[in-house]
Amino acid sequence: MSKAVIEHGLRLSIHRLVTAGANNKGCHVLPSQWASAWQWTRDGKPYFAARYSIEQISQSFATLTLSYKLDNEPIDYSMRLTALPCRFGGQRWFALCPRTGRMVSKIYLPIGAKRFLSRHAYRLAYRSQRDAAGFSRACNQRDRIASAKLKSDDLAFPLKPKWMRWKTFDRYMARHMALNQAMDAATIQRFGLSNFIM
Repeated sequence: MSKAVIEHGLRLSIHRLVTAGANNKGCHVLPSQWASAWQWTRDGKPYFAARYSIEQISQSFATLTLSYKLDNEPIDYSMRLTALPCRFGGQRWFALCPRTGRMVSKIYLPIGAKRFLSRHAYRLAYRSQRDAAGFSRACNQRDRIASAKLKSDDLAFPLKPKWMRWKTFDRYMARHMALNQAMDAATIQRFGLSNFIM
């Protein structure tokens, strides 16, 4: 599990699960006990589903029970939930990870695991954090700038979006060029091309 990344598994947002049971839109009062199902889809087709039930013990404490099948093995377990008040009213729900005891807003089921737990329990990281320092990391960061920030289809030579200020675009392009240079340096180091660079 040391190489597991968040993007490769399933994720559940605790607050979304709990508030799905509110009686009306915008209502924060939950029924004392209710059950439903959560389904994950890929390309519009379902590939995993879990049934869950929530029993509210008090205004700020509840129990979440998850039920699903993995490799035809039924899995059923519970975890405690707690709610904290929000700054501008209402409250936000969190789970107490059964393994670490941490209060978390999301729980994860990585490949090969059987229970949803906190990312700390599985030592999960984002894919970008697992990238080796060098060509791969620089390439991923450069591509993210071009696609996410500059909204460009051309990752190597992005153009300025019409709505973006020149100052902002210049800042992103300076970072983009620095990452290109880092990719070049990593390639030179990896293949020992320094003798051939004029």
